[in-house]
Amino acid sequence: MRRLFSAFLISSALTPLCHAIDLAQAYDLALKNDADWAATTSVYKADMIKEGQNYGALLPTLGLSASYGENSFSPDSPTVGNTKVNYSGTQYGLQVKQPLYRADLWRDYQRAKKSTTVTEATYRQKQQELVLKVSETYINVLRAQETLSTTQAEEAALKRQLEQAQKRFEVGLIAKTDVLEAQAQLDGAIANRISAEVGVSGTRETLVSIIGKDPGQLAALRPDFKVTAPMPASADDWADLAKAHNPQMEAARMNQEVAQNALYAQRSGNLPQVDLVGSYSNTDNDTANPSVSSRNGDATSIAVQLQWSLYTGGRTNNAISQAAYQSDAAREQVSAVERQLIAQARTAYLNASADSYRTSARLQAVKSNEAALAATKAGYDVGTRNIVDVLLAERNLYAARRDHANAKYDYLINTLKLRAASGQLAIKDIQELNGWMQ
Repeated sequence: MRRLFSAFLISSALTPLCHAIDLAQAYDLALKNDADWAATTSVYKADMIKEGQNYGALLPTLGLSASYGENSFSPDSPTVGNTKVNYSGTQYGLQVKQPLYRADLWRDYQRAKKSTTVTEATYRQKQQELVLKVSETYINVLRAQETLSTTQAEEAALKRQLEQAQKRFEVGLIAKTDVLEAQAQLDGAIANRISAEVGVSGTRETLVSIIGKDPGQLAALRPDFKVTAPMPASADDWADLAKAHNPQMEAARMNQEVAQNALYAQRSGNLPQVDLVGSYSNTDNDTANPSVSSRNGDATSIAVQLQWSLYTGGRTNNAISQAAYQSDAAREQVSAVERQLIAQARTAYLNASADSYRTSARLQAVKSNEAALAATKAGYDVGTRNIVDVLLAERNLYAARRDHANAKYDYLINTLKLRAASGQLAIKDIQELNGWMQ
């Protein structure tokens, strides 16, 4: 079963070579195939239409009415030859209405314009989230693949140590316990390699769910990738950038203005409404009876219409109170979002800054462990070190390599999170990072 599982992983890693992709191509596929992004785009387009609907309420409206009916007319005082009359009648009319003074409609339009700004800011935030999601998932696949490569190399090295130990035991140079120790270390490495294989499969499946297809072989990070500390080199500066440029902050501020306009709109319920109304109608009763046919003809009208709700059972005042509380909540939400973004920006800066130094330290640890392993093997060859020392040095070296890889990929992810927190993460960051791919 283990051989079949390993063979499957190897074949899945080798067969897609013909359609390898890089980070920029993965992002393009996500734009086309990610279901969450497709839903976000549809919601954005729907919300952008609302402003036009509210503006349309301020423009003239034109209505057409028409009717046809079979009628019966009986005069109250019938005369000879003037009794019950059956006839058909048609009527049609046009009415045009232009709001002259509608404070409620104007406030609704102002609120819709602010809501459009909120929609645009939210959409930019979702774009940042997509960039971060694709990049982080892609980087985690690279991390899992490098972890697997390191684990496989460690397994191969420990296997060689076991073979050497068995040969030394056969000629009586070491005890049986040394062989058993080497076997135990190899067994542990095999278990780690199996876990790493599962990790690769899991992260690749996550990427597939985003981009909608098997990515094949991914372009890896170049060995000469430069790790630099984030600039500006101040957590306070990054916090200021977050307050000024983060789309969430802009959306929260605009939501406060939307709530304020909603309050104004509700207060407008106590004001009069004035409309200009013009109408035209035509009536045609198909009969020669003068009592009925006298109603035939055209009628036109133009008027200024006033409506003023003096009492609505308390509904208007209740709506004003509700809108006032919602405005207060929106104002408090601005403060909450600002504090959250400041904390995110400062934390992301500290993580990215620490990762830049940690990566350098981990690289130095790899070099130190390589030197320590070489020295330990030399001591083992001359009899001053035992097999346990060699195995420990082997494990330490590969652990240092894994730690260095994790520090490097943590740096990449936390740097992207820092730019997202400051509201600056965009497609250009993917393009820049893609330039460091093999």
